[in-house]
Amino acid sequence: MVGPREAGVGAALLLLLAGCGTAGPGVPAPRPPAPAPAAATTPPPATTASAPADDGGPAGPCTGDTLDVSATAPRTDGPVAVADLVFRNTGSAPCVLDGYPGVAFVAGNEGTRVGPRAAIDGPRARVRLAPGAAATAPLRVRATTSYPEADCVPEQARGLRVAPPGGSGGTFVPRPGPVCSADPAPPQATVGSVAAR
Repeated sequence: MVGPREAGVGAALLLLLAGCGTAGPGVPAPRPPAPAPAAATTPPPATTASAPADDGGPAGPCTGDTLDVSATAPRTDGPVAVADLVFRNTGSAPCVLDGYPGVAFVAGNEGTRVGPRAAIDGPRARVRLAPGAAATAPLRVRATTSYPEADCVPEQARGLRVAPPGGSGGTFVPRPGPVCSADPAPPQATVGSVAAR
């Protein structure tokens, strides 16, 4: 038989358990905790390939094995054809062009020189070429017909042999046509100093 004391303890326990149960009418039920927001993911930065940077350190002269040499199409200025010799650094390090390129007309399969080397013209300049960068030098060639034949003695050339300014090596650049094998005045060919492109 349960006494009054045990009955009172039981009633208190029932009341306590009732308070921990579901809420009664009119009392909002407790809300479950909100899920944690997903962590934002940042895509990795895109990478782009670029030419090696020029750190501004010492640079040697540009040489034939790391220099691409070409010429633009000539434009006419009266009896003179003007073209730009283009020097592009194809190496992996900076190099220096200093002054005037060496230019001579050549003929035959052996590249035999025809006439004198091009005379230099204009102020001297020095250009530092980063990898992939280019510089130009103007080349002016007077037509053989602008000279008396005895002063010019025309011969057929295949092109030019071009040595880099202040460097070594020589590159053949096609430029077929008649040139003077003698040394007329004024000079048939003149070349200017290099300038950054």
